Amino acid sequence: MTRRHDMNTGVRRAIRPALGALPLAAAIACAGVAQAIPQPGVTTGPAQPAAPSTDSTRQPGTTVAPPAPQVNYAVPQDHRPVPVETEPAPAVNWQQLHAPEPVAPVAPIAPPPRTVRIGDFTTPAPDALPDAILTPVNDAAAGTEAALSTGLQSVGINPSRSDKIAAGTAGGAVLGAAIVGIPSAIGGAIGGGLIGAGIGAGIGAGIGVAIVAGTAVAAGVPTGGLGAAIAAPAAVPIIGGGALIGAGVGAAAGAALGAAAIGIPAAVLGGVAGGAAGGFLGGAF
Repeated sequence: MTRRHDMNTGVRRAIRPALGALPLAAAIACAGVAQAIPQPGVTTGPAQPAAPSTDSTRQPGTTVAPPAPQVNYAVPQDHRPVPVETEPAPAVNWQQLHAPEPVAPVAPIAPPPRTVRIGDFTTPAPDALPDAILTPVNDAAAGTEAALSTGLQSVGINPSRSDKIAAGTAGGAVLGAAIVGIPSAIGGAIGGGLIGAGIGAGIGAGIGVAIVAGTAVAAGVPTGGLGAAIAAPAAVPIIGGGALIGAGVGAAAGAALGAAAIGIPAAVLGGVAGGAAGGFLGGAF
């Protein structure tokens, strides 16, 4: 018994240092694991800067539309600013066109101040053009353009494409009328002015002769010999003046009539052709 007791005591004394070292080994092991496996809220390396967030409400997988362009001028009520194309307008799908259906009226476009805008045609207004004329011109052009865009949308054309077609048609009509009508009007004015000047000069000279003859008869001046020689120097300025005045009046009237008779029909034809070309380009590009 004593021998067994002594043996057990020896064993316990031999393993006691090892048992005392276990807690220390466990602490070292746990520390190593803690360094190898990151713990929540603890970083093991230098912090990386986070990407700045531009929209805290944006959800993953969604796209955000670009902001609308800023308008730097006042837009009247029931109008809209000049459209800004941010992406190509959809092409006309001819298979989806249909009979006109009721749609919301398109708002007319208000151009920036002191700007002439007729569809795609825009230019700064001359200083001599008062707002009393500029505003009605722009309003009439914008109303026509909006009505055309509304009609195109009613048959199934995309709003952005209908805007382009309407603007191209209005602008093309103006350019066509100007390109064809102005030269034609100038030619008509020149021809009419020359014809009117000749007719007016003849009429004015005849009136001058009648005035001279009537004055001579009233004064009792004899019509032949010495009386005619005396009356001639006074008659020349009257007859010549009548011819000049008649030529001026006739030239003005003839030029106006010639410009109107030739220039207006040419401008109408040019406007129709230009509007058709502008509408085609607006529908194709």
